[in-house]
Amino acid sequence: MRREHNIQIGEQFRSVRRSAFGHAGGAVFEVGDILIEGCVVPHARLFNVSNPSDRRLISVDALKDTNLYSSVEFQSIAPAEPVTDP
Repeated sequence: MRREHNIQIGEQFRSVRRSAFGHAGGAVFEVGDILIEGCVVPHARLFNVSNPSDRRLISVDALKDTNLYSSVEFQSIAPAEPVTDP
């Protein structure tokens, strides 16, 4: 039986309080991969968006726990209005 994990590659998270994986308002981690095969509980492989060599492996259930992690809204760095030449 396959369980839905509802976490998508590209989603971003940060800790909501101090823990071994960060602190409130700390680093933002992005889901790079979801590991299902060979796992009793699916796990997400995350990387720090400001330091990609900083990687974590966290269970999907933990990422969905709002007492531990919060989803970070995607913020585009593109200009709000198209740039036109004068």
